[in-house]
Amino acid sequence: MSELANKIVVVTGASAGVGRATAVEFARQGATVALLARGKAGLEGARAEVEAAGGKAWVQTLDVADADAVDAAAERIEAELGPIDIWVNNAMVTVLSPISQMTAGALA
Repeated sequence: MSELANKIVVVTGASAGVGRATAVEFARQGATVALLARGKAGLEGARAEVEAAGGKAWVQTLDVADADAVDAAAERIEAELGPIDIWVNNAMVTVLSPISQMTAGALA
């Protein structure tokens, strides 16, 4: 049995690419995977792949640029699935500004 069996894993940016592949691999290892991303259609596809790999999927659409939404999702995940064991920050937030005009808050 894998060390990841029965672990709760959160993957942001899970609807496509590296995030989706990461979520599927955690599922193959027996983890329950919470999938977070903006695109509902992509998340549903990721859910299907996670379940086909033998894992359990929990899905929430959100934008990681909204810190309150991320906090709320984390609280829901822990309430519904249990304590989070692993959090993969795959989603990106882009700051479009010259570096000289960026603030620390914009990079957080």
